[in-house]
Amino acid sequence: MLTHPGYKFCFVLDKMSMFTVKSIKSGGSSVVHHVKPLQIIWSKFPRWGSHNTVHIDDLSRNFALNLTSGLKIKAYHRKKSKASRDTELLGLSKYLVDLVEANVSFDEVDFDSWQEVVSGKMTLVKRKP
Repeated sequence: MLTHPGYKFCFVLDKMSMFTVKSIKSGGSSVVHHVKPLQIIWSKFPRWGSHNTVHIDDLSRNFALNLTSGLKIKAYHRKKSKASRDTELLGLSKYLVDLVEANVSFDEVDFDSWQEVVSGKMTLVKRKP
């Protein structure tokens, strides 16, 4: 997929670029988990930043360093019986096109409502101040 001419990925940070952090859960207990440091890209390539970067992941804890850049999707399990009916990425692709066409800073967008935007229940939602 990364070398296919139909896709235009700028960067991919896989598990090899992740490091561990310790977070505190709402109940007070701590958990150690991996995070993806988007700041690595942003510091080396100033054209990129939170204003034009979306971190797509099925684990919201991976957004710990970039809370406002995270867009959570459902995990895809290709071996499950319902895998052939999984349309999450189709909706996500529509949302990303809508996001770019809106010509807004991604810092202003609330990614939590992306599925409602795709379904037509709401328009792109501005982040609460």
